[in-house]
Amino acid sequence: MKPILRKIDTGSDYSFSIREDIFPFLYNHWHYHPEAELTMIRKGRGTRLVGDSMERFSDGDLILLGPNIPHLWRGDDIYFKKIHGLQMEAIAIHFTLDCFGNQFLHLPELKTISDLLGKARKGLKITGPTKQIVIEKMERIVKAKGVMRITLLLEMLYLITASKNYRPLASSGFTESYDVTNTDRINDIYTYTFNNFKDKISIKKIASVASISQHSFCRYFKKRTLKTYWQFLLEVRIGYACRLLIENDMSVAEVCYKSGFNNLSNFNRYFKALIKKTPLEYSREYKKKELVR
Repeated sequence: MKPILRKIDTGSDYSFSIREDIFPFLYNHWHYHPEAELTMIRKGRGTRLVGDSMERFSDGDLILLGPNIPHLWRGDDIYFKKIHGLQMEAIAIHFTLDCFGNQFLHLPELKTISDLLGKARKGLKITGPTKQIVIEKMERIVKAKGVMRITLLLEMLYLITASKNYRPLASSGFTESYDVTNTDRINDIYTYTFNNFKDKISIKKIASVASISQHSFCRYFKKRTLKTYWQFLLEVRIGYACRLLIENDMSVAEVCYKSGFNNLSNFNRYFKALIKKTPLEYSREYKKKELVR
């Protein structure tokens, strides 16, 4: 299936959309849209995919996406268990690049914002002091009316571009080669992997999920994601291991086996290669940061 084209309703009274989402889980399909998107996760944890980038997200994440870059917000398993009172919260702003007129972003005064939105075609994670200032304005814009909506949006974009407190997510190779018009089974592959990564997954099985031959699967997945399926599966498992290390008092061995690995030595080696720290170093470093807060 294609990455889903999600249509954003701005309403008849507004030039762009502001949405406050409070649901058991966020929209968790591999999708894209012609609008740029600024999303703040007020409450929630899970895995975020933007192009060929995969990272954990948590409370306070702030992401700026350019038009048409496929993405997915996958909440942790616990959000799908229908636990009373457990929900995710986010604020999302969607706007087309010409929502204020075809020439608006070509004004000399807006060149830095125009350049920022060009960089956002890879997806940008907003960090540092800028993040908190923009988050405060995100909370304000939900209730804003009239010209204040436009003012706050431009202020947020200006703050991001002026501060340089951001980093790209997807690679240039992905954003330059991805074609959303091609037939795409990636959503099925992602969904099956997130639901079954703790178990053994064979190429035969995942190829059947994608409804293509084993011979074609590896080439297909590499072409569509710029990584092998085993790299992707490894990232999913290591991401889950990171979560266990910071949220539970488990031994490294327990984390290893609960994350889908069956060999502790391999787990330690893969973890360090991907995270640049051993599992124990990662856990200790996180706990030190928590004590400082």
